[in-house]
Amino acid sequence: MSNKILVTGATGNIGGPLVQELKALGADFAVMTSKPGATIAGVETRHGDFGSVASLTAAFKGINTVFLLFPLVENKVDLAKNAAAAAKAAGVKHIVRSSGAGADSTTTFALPKLQGEIDDLLAATGIPTTFLRPAGFMQNYVAYQSQAIKDGAIYMADAGQAQSLIDARDIAAVAARVLANPATHAGKAYTLTGGEAFTGEQAATTISAAIGKPVRHVSVPTEAAVATMNQWGMPPFIVNVMDSLNKIVSAGYASGVSPDVENILGRKPRTFAAFVGENARVWK
Repeated sequence: MSNKILVTGATGNIGGPLVQELKALGADFAVMTSKPGATIAGVETRHGDFGSVASLTAAFKGINTVFLLFPLVENKVDLAKNAAAAAKAAGVKHIVRSSGAGADSTTTFALPKLQGEIDDLLAATGIPTTFLRPAGFMQNYVAYQSQAIKDGAIYMADAGQAQSLIDARDIAAVAARVLANPATHAGKAYTLTGGEAFTGEQAATTISAAIGKPVRHVSVPTEAAVATMNQWGMPPFIVNVMDSLNKIVSAGYASGVSPDVENILGRKPRTFAAFVGENARVWK
């Protein structure tokens, strides 16, 4: 039975490595972009806009399995509704969705509530679904903390609590295997974490050793983090989402370690120490 795959979000921390994983598996896949004229070398590129059901329906035509990764924007639920409608109209057979750890439409925490609402509406399509629910990314230390690390101090609203961060490449590896054999994973939700939980202080110590200069971890109150984000002019939606994440971490809810990555890949997740070793040059 054929299994034509479509990957959305194909150029990000998850999507980029996912393309390489699917290539390595010899999968039959295409990628979707909303940017006119944009392509990924050696990969069929389709154009679709999450803001348009008609555009998505055209992009999803002939697709058996679609990987959905939505941008973190205020109308994210509306974009997901469009994707759900298009998947049904185009006859998609399976949806694999990049969600988030702790996704739950009944929670009071903004980010997992948002993720849960989207998961619920996709499940309600009647199309077999698989939810990948990753924890925070190790890559955030490169994407958002590089300058702070160079300056010698990482400020985090974490109350000194540990997190089980995952390397986004492991998320991509799991996604590729689910996409390549979706029927095995129908109706399942996987929590994707690293193989260990570690505190911000431990992370700073690991980075310090790798770059040969001291880096401090400074835990700040969640209220102070909100004030800073507001001073930076961040949109209220993003401030609210990030505040919810900080509160989840500060309460110790982000420290759980799941076996799902190892169970699916047959190997342990990448370690933070290995990630730091690979990226030390970025922080020097």
